[in-house]
Parts: sequence; C-alpha cells; structure tokens
Amino acid sequence: MRGVIAWRLVGAVFALLSVGSAAWAGSPQVSGMAPFGVQRGVASEVTISGGNLGGNPRLLAPFGFTLGEAAAKGSDGGNWKVKITVAGATAVGVYPARIQTDDGVSNLFLFAVGQLAQVMEKEDNSVFELAQTFSAPAVIEGLSAANDVDYFKFSGKKGQRILVDAQCSRVGSGVDPSIRLTTAGRKFVGSADDTQGLLTDARMVAVLPEDGDYVVELSDSRYQGGGRPIYRLVVGELPMAEEVYPLGGREGETVGLELRGGTLGEMRLSVARVKGLMGMSLARLGISGGSLGLVGPMAGYDLESLPGLIVDDLPELREGEGSASVKGAVPVVFNGRIDPAGDEDRFMLAVVPGQKLRIEVEAAEAGSALDGILQVIGEKGAVLATADDTTARPKKGQQGDPGSVSPDPSLDFTVPAGLNEVTLALRDLESRGGVGFGYRITVTPAEAGFALVLGEAQVNVPKGGTASLGVTVARKGFNGPIAVKLGEVPAGLSVRPALIPEGQTLGVLTMTAVGEGSFGAGPVLLKVMGEGEGAGGPRAQGSKTVVFAQQATLPTNSLVQEGVLGAGALALPLAIEAGDGANEVAHGYGVSIPIKVVRGKDGDGALTLTLPAPALPGVSMPEAKVAEKNGEGTLTVNTAVEAPLGFLSLSPVAKGKVAGVDRVFSVPGLTIKIVKPAGAELAAGTVEVKAGTTVEVKGKVVRRGAFKEPVKVKLNGLPAGLKADEVTVAPEASEFTLKIVAEGNAAVAATGATVALVFQVNKKDYPPQTVPLAVKVLAAK
Repeated sequence: MRGVIAWRLVGAVFALLSVGSAAWAGSPQVSGMAPFGVQRGVASEVTISGGNLGGNPRLLAPFGFTLGEAAAKGSDGGNWKVKITVAGATAVGVYPARIQTDDGVSNLFLFAVGQLAQVMEKEDNSVFELAQTFSAPAVIEGLSAANDVDYFKFSGKKGQRILVDAQCSRVGSGVDPSIRLTTAGRKFVGSADDTQGLLTDARMVAVLPEDGDYVVELSDSRYQGGGRPIYRLVVGELPMAEEVYPLGGREGETVGLELRGGTLGEMRLSVARVKGLMGMSLARLGISGGSLGLVGPMAGYDLESLPGLIVDDLPELREGEGSASVKGAVPVVFNGRIDPAGDEDRFMLAVVPGQKLRIEVEAAEAGSALDGILQVIGEKGAVLATADDTTARPKKGQQGDPGSVSPDPSLDFTVPAGLNEVTLALRDLESRGGVGFGYRITVTPAEAGFALVLGEAQVNVPKGGTASLGVTVARKGFNGPIAVKLGEVPAGLSVRPALIPEGQTLGVLTMTAVGEGSFGAGPVLLKVMGEGEGAGGPRAQGSKTVVFAQQATLPTNSLVQEGVLGAGALALPLAIEAGDGANEVAHGYGVSIPIKVVRGKDGDGALTLTLPAPALPGVSMPEAKVAEKNGEGTLTVNTAVEAPLGFLSLSPVAKGKVAGVDRVFSVPGLTIKIVKPAGAELAAGTVEVKAGTTVEVKGKVVRRGAFKEPVKVKLNGLPAGLKADEVTVAPEASEFTLKIVAEGNAAVAATGATVALVFQVNKKDYPPQTVPLAVKVLAAK
C-alpha cells in the first residue's frame, strides 16, 4: 500500500477555541482500534484508543461514512467510542485513516472495510475440541498472542470452493500466521503459510471433500504473536482472484483487467478506471462476482482480498501476445507476467548513447510471487547489465533500511556508445511462473539529484505558534546546497525554509500560524519541495514512509505519503518569535539573535532554549535561559572554521514547566549565513607600471561579523623586476596601500598576480584570502 492521501471529514465543523487548561493536551495519537474493521453499510460501534483524543474528535478517512449522534463527545481522551456506518459502495479493503481533534491530526492507523458479518473470537477456543462455531461466510476478528492457537468450526458442503484468508500484516499486525483446514474428524484438507505475493500473510483455497463440519486452525508460525497480535480471518465461499493483471495503470485511463486463479477458476475480464483514492497513487477496486459472470453464492459478493492497482503518470505498455515484441521510449512502464513457468519476457527500448537510465522492477513489493532477474541486452545478445535483489531499496524517494533487501531488481544503466536500442529481459530466479507472477518495469532518466525524506507524516501548527518538520536528504550525485520549502503556502501560514548547505543531509522546516488566516479550518496536504541551488538544479518532492507492520527489519505493510498533512491546533500558552532575516556570522565567531516570548494566559514559566539535535559540523548553540515572566531572550550561534560556508537554517526549541506541565515549544527557523571573516576589495583590478617607476595599489579589507584581527596584505605572483612590501592593516582599520616598485630593467610583460590577506582566527592561521590583480609592465620610454 502506498500513496498520497487526501481526506474526507465528517463530524463537527472545525473551530478555533479559546485556550483553557484542557487545551494543552498535545497532538492526538492513535494506538489501536477495536474492532479492527467494520462491515460496510452496517452501523457498527468502534473504539479508537490512544491519547489526547478528547478535544472534539472526528474521523478522517478516504471513504464515505456517517457517524452516529454525539460522536464528537464520546471520548475520555484515551478512547473514542463512536458508531459509524461506512458507505455500502466502498470497495472492500484496508484503508489508512486519522483522527482530528482541536489539537490537530493524529498519526495514521489502518481501518478495514469488509462485506461480511463480523464474528469476535471468544476464548477458550485454544484446543480442537473447543473450536468456536460460526456461520460461513464471515470474517472473524481475534488475537493470537505468544503461543496462542485458535480453532473455529463451520459447516460446509461437498464441492464448495472455500476461501480461508488470514489477514495480519495487511491490517497492521505483527502476527506471522499459519492456517490449517481439516474436517471435524481431523482429516486434513489444506494449509498455508507465507502465501506467495502476501509476504508473511497466509491464504488458501480449498474444495471441500464432503458435507459436514470443518475446523480452521490459526496460530503465529513462530508462536510469538509479535507486535499487535491481531488478525482478521475471512472464511467462506467467496470470489477471490489470485492474480490481477496488469498490476497498475496510468492515472485517469481505463484499463482492461484480467483476473484469474483463486476461487474464480478460468480467466475473468473486467475494466476499471485508474483513479487514485483522492490523490493516492493506489486505486482500490470494487468488482462484483456477478459482473464477472459468476453464479451461485459468489455472484452476490465483491472480490475479497483484491489488491489495489498502482497508479502512475507515465506511459503504459503491455507485453505482446506470443512472439510479438513491444518497443518503448523513456520514460515508460512495461507491464507483463511470467507465464508459463520458465518464461522470459523481453521488451525493446529506444535509447541514446550516453543516456543514463534508472530501471526498476515492481513485483514482490506489489503482491506478485515473482523473484525477478533483470538483464539489459545489447547487440548480438551481449549482456550489458544484470540485477537481482536490491539492498536498501528506496521506495518512492525514501531512504532504504540498511538491513532490508527487496527481491525486486533495480539498476542504473548508462547506454554505451553506438547503441540506439537495448532489450530488457526479465525472468524468475527459480524459473517459476504462472498465475500470480505479474510485474511492472519502470524506466526513467537517472539524473544527478536527491531524495527528500520527511521526518513526520503530519504536522500540527498551534494558532499563533510554530511547528517544525525535520527533513533528510538522500543525495544521489548532487552535492550542492538545497532549499526545502512548501510548494504552495496556505493562507494564514508563514513558512521558513530548511536551508541545507553543500554536502549536508539534515534540515528543519518551520511553519507558524499567523494572523486570522484560514489555515486551521481543516487538514491540508502540504507539498514539500527541495530545490538544488543553481539554474536548472534538481528538484524533489518530500515523502514519508509509514510502516504499519514489520517482521524484524522487514516492513510487511507500509505506505508512502507524498507531502505532509498539516492541520491547525489550539493556541499554546506561549509562543516564541524570532526575526526572519539572515543572521551573518564569520568563521570562528558567533552571532547574537534576539527572540521574543509572547506569553498568554497561564504562560508564565522559565524556559531553556536548545537545539533538539546536533547542529552541523562546526556549528553550535549554547543553552539560553529566559527567566519566568520575561518576554525577551538572546540566542547565540557559534561557528568554527570547519563550518560549511553559505546559508543554513536552525530550529531551536524552548523547554520549560508552564502551568505545572513540562512543555516543548518550537522556535521559528533561524537563517544563518556563514561567511569568511575577511575579504579584499581593490580600487581597480588592473595596474600599469613603467620600468623604473612606482605605482600604488589601493584597496580595503572587508571585515565580516565580529572579526577585528590585524591583517597582513601581500602581493604574490609579480613578474620579474617588480616587488612590493607587505603592509599590515590594524584591527580597527580597513584601507590599505601597496606600492609596486619596478626596476629600471624590468621587462615588458602582462601577467596575473594576487593580493592575499593573511590573518588568524582564534590564534590559528586562516587560509589566505586572495583577489586577482592584472599587472602590465610597460617600457620606460
């Protein structure tokens, strides 16, 4: 699951309330939901648990729903109990959702929407003889903590094709399920564990051999039940496709789909318009069994366990029939499937010599069983590049986990001289194939640039106050300075960019809710953009990977959100203000920056201001204190000689006990410009001197920041027959005059010399600073 999320808000209209003692609870946090999902079209009571949920809560979700009366009042801060009815037309699946309160929006959590009656597990069902009885089809919600084994019994008829699907990682669980189906007489029917295309989840289809009762056994395959040990167990005669082909399509286009395997039997055809869920790069499909020509019980249900279609904005091509070749040009997406077993698919790609390409296969990470091997082939079958598993695979601009390995291959490839066409070949590592082996090959230009990783998926900005968003740059061939800003700034929001110097990777973007603007009326998906310095510099959009479930270091369910969801929050008891100009500081020195503390009701309290994380190399900010009730303070930023030159931004925080509560307040970003302590300006860049005469070179020392040291001025690189004595400029002076003396026999020449400034910073020699001087020697007559 991946994508950009936009939200539908149902509930009380968002309002900015006056600050009271209960308004300082902090941003809402969601840790769980019970039950884990609901049946669409049926009013269901759910409890969403977490913290700080008491401030007029309302649900944000990418599907239609209605809430029962007084929904916003049913929270004690730690639990919000609400009756919800999800629209009957909602596609079956698992959706990301949030809670919004008057203090902002929560973290993402997963909300399952089903079509079946829900059954809650009841203990003790941990032995075969005590199997819990239910009527299929149904979805059972339960827990499998530690070594717990759960048994469930249902009645079936001979010849029924039954789906048994243990949804764990797909609903954010740490359970690695194993399932087993037997008759009530313990006759084995089928089992599943780590089903191909589902990572650690388990799913199987079984044809019942006789009339009678059957027992489903579910447990964690490691008998650990790690993480949130929850599951949704779907059992029944239901339509389910083991393969949906293709895996995705282009935004806005209508795609013909082929569905096969699972309980469908032969191939079935459908069409779908590829439309992301309100901006998500993932499309949820609702396909009814009846529309596929199914008869009997399965005709009355939508397909279960249907994966979402990947949504992209690139041209899409599909593999040809038989030996027909498909040819594309960059950028392009090739769609295909490895079928039959041992098959190898090939695509022709038009290229330009010297062109740099990034070629990525999307298969296993999109629910395919394929473990791909990718090759780039040139003339006469020459293999130019090969890729297998990808270590630390970046997902949609994210930094990869150093301990993770993706079975999907990817590579960067530079087209050799003389080639205008290459072939992309893809096969399975173990020569498997058949149903469920779909893939997408994406080919895009590989240019020097960077990826921008956001520290959070949401940011809550208090009225009149500031919130910060950390960003990390994953550099890919571009080492220059980067400015991180918002693509569009909503009314009522003031933004200070994250300025990341050359070679550095960390920055902080700050946002302040100002005036009576409209920001805060509802959540806004904010586009975060990084721009490399210079004309035509690389650009990247920031994104955040949210992991809902994982096994060890392997994420088994994650979503990539493009941008950050921003929301307004109630005013805090105090806010920090700082000037928005650039604060210049010279290497080896410091700069003092005044701040103002705006204290509201109950806003008294002493503050300590610090940087929340280590600053850049050579940059530091000592702790600063602001006394209780004081409205002013001063921050000091110090730099060492090794600090990077240029602009950077710092975002301190203020900590203190305010109204008896320990709080942290963000400070608007400080722009720091680090410069050299001194430079030279010459009255003229060219000097002419006749042999046997003397000329003067005038200039001044330009001092920066607090630099007040003596400076020696030298002329280097003079032609033969010329000399100039160095001069010293006193600490309080700036102007200097150098005298160039030309001997009588000095030869005619035109050359380049340099005026060099030599000085110390903190009693250590600073690298000489030079400016060019053109020197022309003329004949005496």
